[in-house]
Amino acid sequence: MRLTRRSMLGATALTVSMTALAACSQDPGSGGGEGGSTGSSDGGGGGGEQIAADQNDINAKERDELGEGGVLRLANNAFPANWNPFHSDGNERNTSDMLRAIFPLELWTSNAAGEVTANPHYVARLELTSEDPQVMEIELNDGMTWSDGTPINFTSIENAFTTMDGSKEDYGIASSEGYNKVEKIEQGDSDLVAVVTFAEKYADWMGLAAVMPDSLAASAEAFNSSWQAEPLVTAGPYKIGSIDAANKTVVLEPDENWWGDKPLLNQVLFTTIEDPAATATSFQNGQLDVIETTVPATYSVVEPMIGSGATLRSAAGPNWTHITLNGAEGRPLADQAVRQAVHRAIDREEVFLAVNATMPYPEDTEPLNNHLLMTNQEGYQDNSGDLGTYDPQAAKALLEEAGYTLEDDVATKDGKPLEITYVYNDGSKTNEAVVPVVQEQLKAVGITMKVQKVPPTDLFAKYVIPGEFDLTLFGWVGNPFLASGDSIWRSEGEQNFGKVGNEETDALIDQAAVETDPAKRLELINQIDANLWELAGVIPLWQSYDFFVQHDDLANFGAWGFQRPDWTTIGYVAGSDKLEG
Repeated sequence: MRLTRRSMLGATALTVSMTALAACSQDPGSGGGEGGSTGSSDGGGGGGEQIAADQNDINAKERDELGEGGVLRLANNAFPANWNPFHSDGNERNTSDMLRAIFPLELWTSNAAGEVTANPHYVARLELTSEDPQVMEIELNDGMTWSDGTPINFTSIENAFTTMDGSKEDYGIASSEGYNKVEKIEQGDSDLVAVVTFAEKYADWMGLAAVMPDSLAASAEAFNSSWQAEPLVTAGPYKIGSIDAANKTVVLEPDENWWGDKPLLNQVLFTTIEDPAATATSFQNGQLDVIETTVPATYSVVEPMIGSGATLRSAAGPNWTHITLNGAEGRPLADQAVRQAVHRAIDREEVFLAVNATMPYPEDTEPLNNHLLMTNQEGYQDNSGDLGTYDPQAAKALLEEAGYTLEDDVATKDGKPLEITYVYNDGSKTNEAVVPVVQEQLKAVGITMKVQKVPPTDLFAKYVIPGEFDLTLFGWVGNPFLASGDSIWRSEGEQNFGKVGNEETDALIDQAAVETDPAKRLELINQIDANLWELAGVIPLWQSYDFFVQHDDLANFGAWGFQRPDWTTIGYVAGSDKLEG
């Protein structure tokens, strides 16, 4: 069965990873999921052209055009806090990017247009066999095994569904969205077939298909802790060659037990470099083959290399940058009026330009005024109303409504000044550019903003997920399943780090998740978005374009957009000097 982007309605952001399931993944990026769209800019960006949602740039080549050999040297900006992609701490882009080469992170795949199909490396069949009740069947390929020797079969699928449905309270899952709508999972006519019956229709059913090793599902302790140092079980075209936690490097090598097409590269090396300037210098010095360049600190260094052995590859995918506000009880931003004041106090145009003025974004880039749909997606509309418009006087009025008075240019209530803490990952050039702008704008309406820099590996695990922040900026990485972001917006959603929501919005999310009519679903999505603006828990900043500068000869890698990478096809073109590396 083939689902198009129209029927799946494109991606919502994951962030927050993309893990393989229906969850989005969070992306600290070079500091926070950088990218580009302004809050009503008349310019900004380096004059690039608008990119359609169904276009990407990965130097696509057929296998017979490529050679065997070579080393692909990549960088990320944070070493994994947990290698378990199903766990909240492992649901992070850097981790997902590495796991896709060694683990069946998705049993589905998608192309540049967001068309979703079964992943042929793992799945023989993935389809609905009944509409009422809704029944999904997953048939795995025969002969697959985990690296510990256990078969990848019905039990592997059952592990994923029964662990991720939220019924095991001690398991720190990334998200139960969709899995909590499953009534039962049964073995089909062989131990390779799972029959999944839903209690109610779920529009993004295909995104739930997943497998989990027995050892990872065995206990809460195993699930939460056993993969903190390394992934103990793999099943992909590559395997772990070595992990050096002290130097934060990971070496992948071809897995001789892989059942599919032989991977082309001799080795893939991931190096964690937390300073974006150092990453750019490493590329400039020939120590990296690819750099994801999303801020001027990196782009300005590598731009002169474009056209001289390196190519800029761009796409406008389902990823976006935002500021999350912590509205949890007892926090300074628990009051909705105060959160709305923060929205009105921040000039999103100035924030965008502080980061992206010299980046190759399109002239007259559209603002991102929707939490659920990107500017180039079907159904996108601006639901921001007044809350998307910069107005310091309106911000002050909202603070007065919340009981604050302005004394000596400081908002106070019951004698206490309004003070909030902005937490970000140390070394983030995006945040370093954004912090002084936001700090000054909030100061202008009487809000004192303190700044706390934390280690990149700790940002989510120790601060964002536990709620130890008032403001934080990062990116959500999306996928072709609209419901993948539901846990960000639900009142009790696992990815709702700011704890902002209400019953009305939860009900609309429930309706949209089971609505299979595309037009009706888009109407519900935009109703949800209008509610999210009023709740004022997240400030959308810009749609994050993919910008990769990479070696000319590298193929089937780069600015993915909606597409999922296939690690059996990534390599260097035949005749390239890189094949000798």
